[in-house]
Amino acid sequence: MNFLGHLSKLSFNILTQVPVQLNHVVKRGLFVRGKNIVREVDPNAPKVYKIRHIYCENRIVRGKAGVKKLRYLDFVPATISGGGLPYQHITVEWNRISGLLQTNNFYKDRKYILNIGDKEKVVGKLAFAQLHPTTERTLFIKFTRTTDDPTTLLEETLPNIVEQKQKDEQNMIRMEKRRQARALQNIDLSFKPSIKKSDLQQQQQEQQKKSKPSTKK
Repeated sequence: MNFLGHLSKLSFNILTQVPVQLNHVVKRGLFVRGKNIVREVDPNAPKVYKIRHIYCENRIVRGKAGVKKLRYLDFVPATISGGGLPYQHITVEWNRISGLLQTNNFYKDRKYILNIGDKEKVVGKLAFAQLHPTTERTLFIKFTRTTDDPTTLLEETLPNIVEQKQKDEQNMIRMEKRRQARALQNIDLSFKPSIKKSDLQQQQQEQQKKSKPSTKK
């Protein structure tokens, strides 16, 4: 009997405590469209990167056979395009590219100063890099010219930050367009008949007559 009484008391306590525990359950928040969501940003994360120099030489050899021979001699064929100028064919030593890969400084959409034979410096953005399917060795590189001055360019904002800023600006433009569209929908377009000037003057005269006190006894 004591055991059954203890169980009944225990079950009664559990039943009375369940609603109290349910009140403290954290409810999952629902996503609200149009609500500003604060992204967690690491304050110590880098925002800029240093411009790296890549020493290269002009490439005279072209074609599949010539390019294969360059790769056999540990050179990587590359081209520079853009800026309204014809293609410029260059070669880069594989050790220079592997050094950038090992130090995590070889990324797409980043800018590099291409020092061509210590005679010409061109700021190029990495547009494309073809890698070997098994060894992941660089087979071909394509750069695009930029209008930056190679003598003054020291660092640049990271491409992902620039892309995020552009997305934020586009979102702000979309939100402003939606706000303007909602404001246009709230305009009162109900029909209001026009009042003639003569009718308006007549109404004013009648109101003045009513407002004047009567002088007759």
